[in-house]
Amino acid sequence: MTDNDAERTPEDEPHRDADGEQARKASEAEGESIYPATDTYYTAPGLNRGAPEDPLFLRILSAIEITIGVTLFALIVFGVMYQVLGRYFPSVNWVGAGELALLSMIAMTFVVTGYLVGRNGHIVLEIFDELLAGTRLFIALRVVSAVIMVATSVALAFEAWVKIDTEWGRASAAMHVPLGVLYIFALIGFVSAAIHSAFKIPYANRPERKLDIGEMEG
Repeated sequence: MTDNDAERTPEDEPHRDADGEQARKASEAEGESIYPATDTYYTAPGLNRGAPEDPLFLRILSAIEITIGVTLFALIVFGVMYQVLGRYFPSVNWVGAGELALLSMIAMTFVVTGYLVGRNGHIVLEIFDELLAGTRLFIALRVVSAVIMVATSVALAFEAWVKIDTEWGRASAAMHVPLGVLYIFALIGFVSAAIHSAFKIPYANRPERKLDIGEMEG
């Protein structure tokens, strides 16, 4: 026991505990990431509490998009693993495996666009959200953002519709799949994104729906 320990009285203990707690929090803060935590259904069960429930049509549309997306993801895994297998067993090598994975990745990116937009799972720049939170300007900001998203999605859907016809005559090198098929997935995704964005406009004053991992697994 040192002289400093002997001089401490019971009244000093709360102060010493408080200092230790502050030091512990400071140490934990140094190891934290600069990126905020991503809330999911598992980390925040009440994540979508107060958010408007999707109508039956949007729920069916989302289920179709997720089913197609999961199928395409499985094709990506199959194509990549078949390429790996072909390196060790050249006799089973298939040149279309890589193309299958690539085309599936592009198609999956397009087809789940609406699902992600409807659940705020796409990449967004929230510059003014924190500054305007809790005010009427925040509601106006959400309405303007949704309107811009609707207009952008409609324009992209129109371009996808045009590309289906113009690119149908071109085929992929290995599997000879018409490239216009990819724009069918793009058309579905952008039309869905426009519908989901339009649904947000009348509910701009309510909590925004967040991505629910459990919903995707179901």
